[in-house]
Amino acid sequence: MEPTGRIHEQVKAANVRASGVSDVGRIRTENQDAIYLDKEGHFVLLADGMGGHERGAEASQTIIEILQEFLQPERILSELKDITNVEGAPAEIICLFSLVDKGVNKANSVLFERNRKAGLERYMGATLVGMVPVSKEHVLWFHVGDSRLYRWRDSTLRLLTRDHSAFNEWVREGRSGTKPTKNIVTRAIGPKEGVVTDIEWETCQEKDIYLLCSDGLHDMLSDEEIADILKRNDNVDKIAVSLVDAAIDAGGKDNTSVVVLRV
Repeated sequence: MEPTGRIHEQVKAANVRASGVSDVGRIRTENQDAIYLDKEGHFVLLADGMGGHERGAEASQTIIEILQEFLQPERILSELKDITNVEGAPAEIICLFSLVDKGVNKANSVLFERNRKAGLERYMGATLVGMVPVSKEHVLWFHVGDSRLYRWRDSTLRLLTRDHSAFNEWVREGRSGTKPTKNIVTRAIGPKEGVVTDIEWETCQEKDIYLLCSDGLHDMLSDEEIADILKRNDNVDKIAVSLVDAAIDAGGKDNTSVVVLRV
């Protein structure tokens, strides 16, 4: 039986095994995270409504709904007709760069306009991380904010995204000045008129495992603790459940969401 306030989804497709778990945590009364696992394994998404802002759950759910439209296989095939091959990158990768950028910008425009019309004191918004298994050889991912993507390969955990946060900028600038708190995001979807999405891709290897997560996970567990759970489990569903359970046991101060995917 699932704990109260928990969403748990699994996908077993031809090319992908994935599991997603989203839990409200011990402190919050509402889960402002949203996860989406495409049933055919074409893509996975995770959004995290900005804490302290109004209508965070609405923001994250709206982003997920809009992005889904842009990542459907038929949309990709239609877009591919207009793609010019670029040396060093498969045409589908170039196509997805364009579609992801369009999708995120549409979501941002919808939320920003909704914010403006409602006259909210603090504009609603959300962070986002997503992944598309493009083929057996390639994966593409994108993110805005401090929701993260990790890769587990050869018993090594590697962070593939870079937090768009005041704390991360402070670290990159040599830790000079006052240390900011970790939960101040410098980039999100919705609060501002424009948004820039980080989009990347790589060649994947057999047995690679990818982990998408909200800050409710990486604020409660160190990378070493996350790696230890991956080391002890091989099944994506066991990994997802174990990670969220560990974050809750460590205090569960925020909504915690993960999507674990094996290509």
